[in-house]
Amino acid sequence: MILSVNKKAMTIVQKMLSRVDDLGIKAYRSPCGATVVDCGINVRGSVNAGMDVARITAGDLADICIKTIDYGEFALPCVHVSSSHPILATIGGQLGDWEVRDGEYFAIGSGPARALALDREIPSAVGAKREKYRKMGFITYTPREIFERIGHTEVSDEAVISLETSELPPDQTLRTIATKCGVKTTNLYALVAPTSSIVGSVQIASRVVEVGIHKLALLGFDFTKIFFGSGYAPIAPVHPDPAEAMGRTNDAIRYGGVTYYKIDYPDDEQLKEFVARVPPLDNKSFASIFRGAAQGFYDVDLGAFAPAVITVSNIKTGNTFTAGRVNKELLKKFLSVH
Repeated sequence: MILSVNKKAMTIVQKMLSRVDDLGIKAYRSPCGATVVDCGINVRGSVNAGMDVARITAGDLADICIKTIDYGEFALPCVHVSSSHPILATIGGQLGDWEVRDGEYFAIGSGPARALALDREIPSAVGAKREKYRKMGFITYTPREIFERIGHTEVSDEAVISLETSELPPDQTLRTIATKCGVKTTNLYALVAPTSSIVGSVQIASRVVEVGIHKLALLGFDFTKIFFGSGYAPIAPVHPDPAEAMGRTNDAIRYGGVTYYKIDYPDDEQLKEFVARVPPLDNKSFASIFRGAAQGFYDVDLGAFAPAVITVSNIKTGNTFTAGRVNKELLKKFLSVH
């Protein structure tokens, strides 16, 4: 039986639709027949809804829970993630590489629907800098290249997409997404939440393992060698300003995100070099980096997305390599903990 991340995600979607009041969300049918689940635009949402969205974006291939971490002077709830299918769950699911644009409408698209829309373009700002990234030693992949490397072919008549945006999607946008996925509009399910929402903070924190794998892939590491991933990151306190919210959610990962991977790799010296290059090299707030990106989110330097700590265990040699540290001072400063 062929694994379908959309089919697996749909089991969670259906459960969410059966308990909208409990989760603090609302669902409606668009004129084209697509199901839209508002998780934070005209509703408050909830931490539990955020955890459901996190599982959905990972194609229900990750175990997710919340625990509180004591940082000494302060404590924060953290999303803990682990997966024995880390590549398909993260690069194949959680990666927010679908630039959804329709006139003035913009959203960061992620989730299982990506596996059905292999011929969409990479984000325009990333594409414009692809040669620059290549000269920097960074490797970027088209959607089709990602899934060819993963070795996954998705078969599903239903598509589930997560849209990180401050507006509900126009009907034409939903039609376009369904067309790119090759499904009927009545079989499209879109979960929508702003960055500046409870669900936004939770589901972005859940991407901590994905951020580490994506950084390794960007550096040229063969990410298909990773067969287990786990980690945790603080749930950033919600901020009403979208740019500040974008900053907080990413700084929670950059300065508080801890990741661990099991791999099967032939060269320890090369592996050690890759690991050393993963953590962030600056002490900047992501909000300042984001505001300096002229073309928005996808114009941010891809190297800025990184977990604070990475640890990798190589089963081929028995050696473990680690780099980075949790920066409590910057975490406290950039999350405005007083």
